[in-house]
Amino acid sequence: MEVGRWVAGLIASGNLHEFYTSPAWERLRAEVLRDDRYECQHCKTRGYYTRANTVHHVKRLREHPALALSKYYTDEHGIPQRQLVSVCFACHEKEHKKERGKEKELLTPERW
Repeated sequence: MEVGRWVAGLIASGNLHEFYTSPAWERLRAEVLRDDRYECQHCKTRGYYTRANTVHHVKRLREHPALALSKYYTDEHGIPQRQLVSVCFACHEKEHKKERGKEKELLTPERW
């Protein structure tokens, strides 16, 4: 089955867990982390080292299921761009906050 259709079906059924536990994703995830030397690429651009533990889809998986297992995509100018980037937990959270366009509320707000 074609990857985009498979992932779109998982999204529609609310079962993305199946994608993230698939052997294909696990292999690609490990490859991207190795390629990036387990360094957060966002922290690295700011001049410091943080260990990466997550692989981020630059083009959102829910909006671009065909890119689910692609390391690169071609932008509107025909230039190859990274689709999968190694990031630390904090940078991954920041990316998703930007995508949602709002900050998360604190689970336990400070009282002082």
